[in-house]
Amino acid sequence: MQVRFVSLTEGGTAAGTLNAKGRPLVVVQIEVTGKAPLMIDLTANGLPAVDEGGHALAAQNAGRVVPYMGEIAWSPPNGGGAYTLTATAMDSDKNMAEATIHITVTGVPAFTLPPALTREQALSRVRQLLQDTYKVNIPAPSLQRFEFPTNPTRSRWIGAAYYKGTRYYVQVFDDGHVEWSNGPYADPAHRSTTGAYTYCRPAGTYRVLVVFVDYGNTGTVKQDALANVPVVVAWLNGLYASFATSHGSSSAPMRIEADAAYLGSPPVPGQLLTAQQIRTLTGKDASAYDFIMQIDLDANGTYGSRNFPGLIEPGGGLALEACGTGKFGAINIWSGVTGARELQGGLVMDFNHELSHMFGMMDDWPYQTGVAGPDGNLMDDWIPYVMFGWTDTDGDGIREIVDTTPYGTSGPQP
Repeated sequence: MQVRFVSLTEGGTAAGTLNAKGRPLVVVQIEVTGKAPLMIDLTANGLPAVDEGGHALAAQNAGRVVPYMGEIAWSPPNGGGAYTLTATAMDSDKNMAEATIHITVTGVPAFTLPPALTREQALSRVRQLLQDTYKVNIPAPSLQRFEFPTNPTRSRWIGAAYYKGTRYYVQVFDDGHVEWSNGPYADPAHRSTTGAYTYCRPAGTYRVLVVFVDYGNTGTVKQDALANVPVVVAWLNGLYASFATSHGSSSAPMRIEADAAYLGSPPVPGQLLTAQQIRTLTGKDASAYDFIMQIDLDANGTYGSRNFPGLIEPGGGLALEACGTGKFGAINIWSGVTGARELQGGLVMDFNHELSHMFGMMDDWPYQTGVAGPDGNLMDDWIPYVMFGWTDTDGDGIREIVDTTPYGTSGPQP
């Protein structure tokens, strides 16, 4: 493979533009010849090139064509100025080829990030934002720092609170801009009927029914699937308990209980199960559970590719509805498992990641790396314990999510 920059020249300039949010943007064209690459990624000054949301950028050669022209819309982290760009192509045999170029971005202002707010400054800023934007006084919201070394423009403080039916969630970035991700919350006994996605309050005991739907193409054994559910749930409750004890509590504020069922074939391929199908085919009453988790054992990912084309790959998952009554019927979480070896990993993803969405976890959450999974292998832990209100922020000795006067307010309990 040979790699070259098409739209840029060594020592030259690159004209930048500002998008609707005022973020700088430079379009970089890269050509690969000689052999078809799987993808091309880009680094800028030694850091991964990212979009304005902090996501690493890459050009995917889905058609495996050669020569291949890739295009990457890159957001220069410091605006105008000098950058060293390196484009790296990888083929199907994991062979690499790269090209490096030195350019100067013009047409957009140069900037440097101000010093990060101290914890006290961030707390004051979050309190003021809640007051000014939503007219709510929350003296001691949950607060957590997120450092993003590979993309400093996404380093930020995150503040959250569950209060009077609204889960407030604000991100204060080091460059000064603010992003909100608020939403209503409820509990399973009082589900929202507004149609809006409604989180569940992350406290108490939640019952989950896992229904495996076997498409007959993964080699999964029924007994293995059913046996893995209690293993993963015990591990998950162990994570909850470990955080609680490390913060001076004897038990976690939330616990998961799970049951499992198995269907030897899908009633209707590519569709979600209905409550009636679950009752008829498994003998389980869906109304006896807080969440229904459907796991398709399907190498082709039929449901995802049919209903979310280009968005959900085989082996992916979705949080469909939490404590509301949405358009997905009985199913709260759907995911696919593409092979027997991926079974436990799929369950881990569902109970750690997708289940956390039920209570307010966001996909840009600063997850913790290097956590031991049920089998001892290291994985990413997405549970936002602090943001769930599982710490005492107002100093009264009670974790906020179960406090009758949460976050320093006069109540009521979330």
